[in-house]
Amino acid sequence: MKTNLLLAAIVWTVVMAPTAWGQRGIEITPFVGGQLNGGLDLSTTLFRNIDVRNGMNYGLSAGYLLGNLGSVEFTWSHNHADTLVQPTSGGAGVKVFGLDTNEYLGYYVLHFNDREKRMRPFVLFGAGVTNLGPDRSGVGSITRFTWAFGGGVKYSLSKHLAMRLQGKWSPVYINTITSGVWCDPFWGGCWTKGDTLFLHQLDGTAGLTFRF
Repeated sequence: MKTNLLLAAIVWTVVMAPTAWGQRGIEITPFVGGQLNGGLDLSTTLFRNIDVRNGMNYGLSAGYLLGNLGSVEFTWSHNHADTLVQPTSGGAGVKVFGLDTNEYLGYYVLHFNDREKRMRPFVLFGAGVTNLGPDRSGVGSITRFTWAFGGGVKYSLSKHLAMRLQGKWSPVYINTITSGVWCDPFWGGCWTKGDTLFLHQLDGTAGLTFRF
C-alpha cells in the first residue's frame, strides 16, 4: 500500500508539472522526515493503554501563493508504525498490529517575508481528515477529523527551487467516551461527562519545493 501511494504521488507530480509552468505562484513539495506518535488510554480488564510507535513520515504538498505573504496548501502524508498494548498487570508491551496513517489536510500558510526574500519563515494552521488502517485481518480502517498547527522555514536555492524545513502537531480525534455524571450543586441539573480521546502526532520533515 505504501509503495502504491508513493508511486501515485510521483506520477501526479510529473503529470501536473508541465501544466503548472504557465501559472504563477504554485509550489509542489515532496518531503520526508520522522513522526512521534502518542497513545490512547484503554478501560479494559486486560490492557491499560495502547502506544503507537514512532516512525518515518513522507508525503507531498501542493500550494498556491496568495499575494506576498499568504498561501493555501493541500498535503498528503503517510506514516507506518507498530502498536503495542500495555497489560494492566505491568510488564512489556505486546504488539497487536501495524498501523498505516494517511493524513489529508488543507492549510493556510502565513509567511513573515515576501516571496522575493531568500529566507521565508512561516506558520501554518489547518484541518482535514486522517485515515487509520490496521494491517490486521478482520479490523477495518477508520477516518477521523484532524487539525494541525506548525511552522518552519523556506530557503530559496534558485528561482524555481527551494528547501523547506517544517514541524507540525496534528491531533486526531478518535472518540468521546462517557466517564460519569456531573451535577451542579448551586444551579441544579446533572450532565453526562465525557472524556475525549485524541491520537497526538508530531512530525518534522524536510523537502524540496518546486516553484512554477
